Amino acid sequence: MDAPRSAGSAASSAASAARPGRTGPREGVYLIRNEGSGLVLQLEGASRVRVGPDGPPAPVAARRWRLAPTHGGAGVFHVVSEDNGRRLDVANASTDSGARVQVWRANAFGAQEWVVEEHLEDPGVVSLVACISGLLLEADGEGRARQAEDTDSPSQWWRLEPA
Repeated sequence: MDAPRSAGSAASSAASAARPGRTGPREGVYLIRNEGSGLVLQLEGASRVRVGPDGPPAPVAARRWRLAPTHGGAGVFHVVSEDNGRRLDVANASTDSGARVQVWRANAFGAQEWVVEEHLEDPGVVSLVACISGLLLEADGEGRARQAEDTDSPSQWWRLEPA
């Protein structure tokens, strides 16, 4: 039986990402593909974030995200839309499971900070943990992006593909 892929705590992830010799997510532009559905995280309209197919009708820039380190690195990033320059953001800085994820203009709230936590047993697969809540980015069954409790599910596992 496979070991659980649990994302664990944001604090332990930040500490392990800072260990010498550790390879991990790096600043750059990526497609963020959901492991459960194979669909990519994309911007729809001005602020809605969904998962959808990697191709039209969404413009190329709407499917590309820039990881920009914050707090001196330590595995904490802003996830910035290449389409409009806005950051991935937990709506209303909610700490509730099920709260939607959107893009919003840059601000100083932790709702725009994400720990990108690697799955050691599956290189290239990550969980995105919202710093505001400790909850994971999830693609629900209807294509919406939201934060949720860690359920050790492929709907919460993402692959960063250089774009």
